[in-house]
Amino acid sequence: MADRIEGLLPYMRRYARASTGNTQHGDACVERVLKRLLDQSLDADFDPARFDRIAIYALLDEELEREANSASAKARRALLLVAVEGFDEHTVRRILNVGAEELAQLLDNAERAFAETTATNLLIIEDEPMISAQLKRIAESLGHHVVGIAETAGRAIALNQAHEIDIVLCDIQLADGSLGNDAIIEMNLSDSVPVVFITAYPESYLSTLNEGPSYLITKPFDADYLKAVIGHALLNVQAS
Repeated sequence: MADRIEGLLPYMRRYARASTGNTQHGDACVERVLKRLLDQSLDADFDPARFDRIAIYALLDEELEREANSASAKARRALLLVAVEGFDEHTVRRILNVGAEELAQLLDNAERAFAETTATNLLIIEDEPMISAQLKRIAESLGHHVVGIAETAGRAIALNQAHEIDIVLCDIQLADGSLGNDAIIEMNLSDSVPVVFITAYPESYLSTLNEGPSYLITKPFDADYLKAVIGHALLNVQAS
């Protein structure tokens, strides 16, 4: 059971942080799930086999629903489970405890809400040309205006000074040795500007409580994955 939890923990944090739009709130939900599992493990009839990946995510979703108990929040969680966490629709139905028709409606509502988010000025911090081109193409397909692509932290800071930024897509490791998160600190962004970090090694940024980004994209990624995270980040800002 401990091995299972250890393997799932980074991904539970990714899902919880993205769902809440807040590192501390997301990690607190994960903590409460761990406490519930620990409490139940003390029961004489505790059966670890009942708590597979699906059952653990179902417990986590119960905690997330307490954070945001609304139809729109549930719809966005459904899309995150499919597009980001990679669950098939049958599994998502079990996690959310909904039928096929309700899940289809939830996914449709989430996609419609993402499509209706206001077009924004978007900054890309990424030093790999192929990836930055893909990010730009996907962002523009959603109607966002890409103000520039920064290959270094210094270039990102300059672009932020020259433009009003609404959202940032930021690689963590840059080619010149600078770090994307250092650039974000130097940019001194408002809390209303979400930052979506991009990395090939998500576990190292989701391994400890109350640290790391609220939104994390794992390389390689597909268009639906990125669209879901961008839409969710912007809707969380609008709702706050």
